[in-house]
Amino acid sequence: MDVYTHTILTLSSLYGAYWLGGYLKGKSIVEKAIGHTLESLEKEGLILTKDDKNGEKDIIPISEIIAKATRDAIK
Repeated sequence: MDVYTHTILTLSSLYGAYWLGGYLKGKSIVEKAIGHTLESLEKEGLILTKDDKNGEKDIIPISEIIAKATRDAIK
């Protein structure tokens, strides 16, 4: 293996590792931002959520909220 081939392989592997690290870090930042936004909206009472059997939160559709409010108002 000559010097140029070794240099190309080294630089390409370093670039690949740099790109992969940036991609994974960017993905985690977006997930944290979305999670924080949803928690803030829930605390302020702007959205309603329910926990499913896996422990994840699901947003309750507005149609279910309106239907429940209508049933409660009729009773």
